[in-house]
Amino acid sequence: MRVGSLIKLRPEWEEWYIILHRHTFPAVLERIHKSNIRNYSIFLHDGILFSYLEYEGEDYDGDMAEISRDGVTRDWWKLTDPMQEPLETRAEGEWWASMDEIFHWSGKTELQEKARRMAFTTRILDSFEDKMIESLKIAYPILVETSDLKDIMSFSIYHKDGSLYSYFEFLDADLGVDIQKLQATLKVEDELEWMPMKEVFHTD
Repeated sequence: MRVGSLIKLRPEWEEWYIILHRHTFPAVLERIHKSNIRNYSIFLHDGILFSYLEYEGEDYDGDMAEISRDGVTRDWWKLTDPMQEPLETRAEGEWWASMDEIFHWSGKTELQEKARRMAFTTRILDSFEDKMIESLKIAYPILVETSDLKDIMSFSIYHKDGSLYSYFEFLDADLGVDIQKLQATLKVEDELEWMPMKEVFHTD
């Protein structure tokens, strides 16, 4: 199970948010692992935080409730929550807004720790949003079949509020080439300009 979600980051807290996540409480990381969350990353671009995680358990709601009841995690949230600003379009009861996954592809089977991670985001013109999403659902499977993805392990694309967010795992060691390759893979008739996001948190 893959989960993508969004929240705003208050600009005055950006530096501290990044520093804080470089020194995440060990007990918070332990609770995340116990709740069957793997490969959890948070990326930042232009005041928006995009999180991607994979869930390996059988009771997602129950495991998330265990996180919410954890005392150290609640102390952690006392630090991070004031730095964040939930989206107005989030569902009732959400802090991070859930997203729609519109595409997923998985190819390579190498061990997870060998992978490098990257995320991109792009904006869709409001007047073309619905048509663009439907077109991409058709275009991306075709694009994947015709593209050279020998170094890409997997990627997912999410949609929320007129923007797209993509999460990639890849193996190639040349970062500059990878960025060009991934942007070219995502581009559809030059209509989408994908911007790299900065990873500020990751845990296996």
